[in-house]
Amino acid sequence: MKRKPSAAVFFAVVTMLGFGASAGAVGPIQINQVTVLAAGGFPYKIKTSGSYILTSNLTNSKSTNAINVAAAQVTIDLNGFVILGPGSSVTTVTGIDASGLIGVTVENGTVSEFGTGINVGSFGIVKNLHADYNGIGIGVGNSNLVQGCTANHSTDSAVGASGIFCSAECTISGNTVTGGASDGIVCNGFGCVISGNSASANTGIGISCLGSGCLISGNTILNNADGIDAFQATTGYSGNVLNNTNHNVTGGTSLGNNLCGGTVC
Repeated sequence: MKRKPSAAVFFAVVTMLGFGASAGAVGPIQINQVTVLAAGGFPYKIKTSGSYILTSNLTNSKSTNAINVAAAQVTIDLNGFVILGPGSSVTTVTGIDASGLIGVTVENGTVSEFGTGINVGSFGIVKNLHADYNGIGIGVGNSNLVQGCTANHSTDSAVGASGIFCSAECTISGNTVTGGASDGIVCNGFGCVISGNSASANTGIGISCLGSGCLISGNTILNNADGIDAFQATTGYSGNVLNNTNHNVTGGTSLGNNLCGGTVC
């Protein structure tokens, strides 16, 4: 006659299976002020591809970067927390530095009081971030998405400084860049799509594309020194609302439906 397994044996088997499933599940690596200090302090170094998540605010009063990324394909979720630096006048420090690296995503939080708030390489994503009160808010390489961010009150007045800067071929949409000491949004190369942003009260240009073949559409560009600097005829602009101090539009080709000081332009 076959014996049925006892309830105790059955419970033990179920418990072991459950433990095995939970042990195999690997979540994002947590970063907080305690883990940073335990790892030797700032800058905190990310050396392995994968997902990372903040579980507290980070305060870095030293003249160093807050987080250095040294691996491609990294996602950093700020999880609503703040990374606070030593001050935007310390121009050599960056909140999150992933320059030169491919496929880095930074999202969902605030990075403030650094020389540069966020700096990522190519084919990355920067979204839902407040990069306010930095020297330069957000700097990205080629072929990035910058979406739903604020880069307000950037303090760096040097030539080429801006709230949001892209090397080339970026999609920059739904951002707000206000009150900067230099330009608002800059595409330094070709092929950027800059749409649905608000750029206002910057002391330089609201939105500019220095290369060719950009599309600048559906933006609100008010009270900057200049509105759109498109430079080359291959850059088109459409559906923008502009009212600026010196020039509303320089260069480029109108694709229609722009308003300059209430007049079609």
